[in-house]
Amino acid sequence: MEWIAALQGARSASQLVQDLLKLRTDAEVQTKVVELNGILLNLQGELNNAQAEYGALMGRVHELEEQIAQFEHWEEEQQRYQLHEFPTGAIAYIIKEEEKGDDPIQYLCSNCYHRRVKSFLQPNYDKAYKRQLQCNSCQAVIVSETRPRPKRRTGVVPSRF
Repeated sequence: MEWIAALQGARSASQLVQDLLKLRTDAEVQTKVVELNGILLNLQGELNNAQAEYGALMGRVHELEEQIAQFEHWEEEQQRYQLHEFPTGAIAYIIKEEEKGDDPIQYLCSNCYHRRVKSFLQPNYDKAYKRQLQCNSCQAVIVSETRPRPKRRTGVVPSRF
């Protein structure tokens, strides 16, 4: 890791400073100063890399904390709904009576619900006299009830004349 390299660089710099104190000639001191500057520059680069790595890790931690908060919120929201089977056998999630309050009845799409998405089903009638509910997110359509077809009149057909 970057931190280990930075620590090793700091140890090398410390050792060079100790060696400098033992030297007597200017030429030897100059050589060691140049060597020390190289180590310090390398150390600075390693510390910059470690700081960038730390920033990336902190960003990832923040993302994971947000995901955990979303999961916790969904767990709370999930407790407000229960599975409901329509007379046609289709299923959806419906808000529990004790959670409803003054709100109208709410049906949630079961496909989206299992993906942790709260998507309301909207009413829709088709030409076959079926009441349908449609999800605006995944476009799923469920038949919630069928209505009886209007009865045709049988008997005498009026004449055109």
